[in-house]
Amino acid sequence: EVFDEDYKGSQEASKGIIGMLEVILSDFERTTKTVTQEEADAQEAFETFKSETEADTKTKEGAVTTKEGEVASIEDELVTLKDDLQTAEKGVQLALSELEKLHTMCVEGEETYEERVSKRKKEIEALKEAHDILESWQA
Repeated sequence: EVFDEDYKGSQEASKGIIGMLEVILSDFERTTKTVTQEEADAQEAFETFKSETEADTKTKEGAVTTKEGEVASIEDELVTLKDDLQTAEKGVQLALSELEKLHTMCVEGEETYEERVSKRKKEIEALKEAHDILESWQA
């Protein structure tokens, strides 16, 4: 009973399946095209980023080289200035020791004003006395 006639399939349903396969095929082709375009765009963006990064790296490497040279020159100058500072400090120490020697000779033995006036008067009187003796001796 069920198989009394030849089976011809469901003709309308087969158009539906073929139609569905055609839709899947068109979706697949569209997806392939979209993905291919997105990959090309991403590759282009990557290449741009890569070239910019390489250029930036070269610039920064050049700056590093320049700054290393500056550091070396500043370090040389620092060594020179430290040597100059040591020389100057030795000179200052020498000058201070000489000043101390002069201070002991000049300042520490200093007399008061009254003592100097008294000594000067005594010296003047002694010179007058010596002058009188010389004049009386020749006369």
